Amino acid sequence: MEIKFELNFENSEKELLKSILHCDTEAKLNDKLNKLSRSAFEEIRKMVIGQKVFTRGRDILEFRLFNLISYYFEGKIPDEQKICDLFQITATESRAIVRSIMSKYQYDLKETISSSLKEQVQNIIKDENLDFYRLSIQNQFFKDELNKILGNMDTSLPIIEKERGTISTYIIQPSSYENLCVYFNIEIEN
Repeated sequence: MEIKFELNFENSEKELLKSILHCDTEAKLNDKLNKLSRSAFEEIRKMVIGQKVFTRGRDILEFRLFNLISYYFEGKIPDEQKICDLFQITATESRAIVRSIMSKYQYDLKETISSSLKEQVQNIIKDENLDFYRLSIQNQFFKDELNKILGNMDTSLPIIEKERGTISTYIIQPSSYENLCVYFNIEIEN
């Protein structure tokens, strides 16, 4: 079933939306608004047919983020800042809601979580001057989950640690990198 509707914005609202949603053209804004609309529609549809009726506001926000991951973020776990931008919440609140939905919807998001973590491992870069690897992580959830995987594989493996003096760069020791590559079936870069 195809559903269409038209929205009218004041120019200032449109520019604000373009800024928040990181759109530089009308076409990109239209695409992102369509994805947001699909996510919102799924939330309301599930409520109307009685599949997802919540009594707590927190549950609604969690289900909303679950739908945004499915439709707006196209099956990827978003950076904490993107959640902050959309929900108008702090980074701490963003981390809490991500942890909560990753637990509550863990089976629904199993493939999403796995592919997002694999993508993080594929983004690990070897530091040519030093004997370790670096990874920029914009969502604390990824670091925690990768460390959990390492711990389940071998408790003697070094954990992924934040690089001193950086905002979101993490250090990965070679043994941990190699084990993550094996876990995610990624060819090891030498």
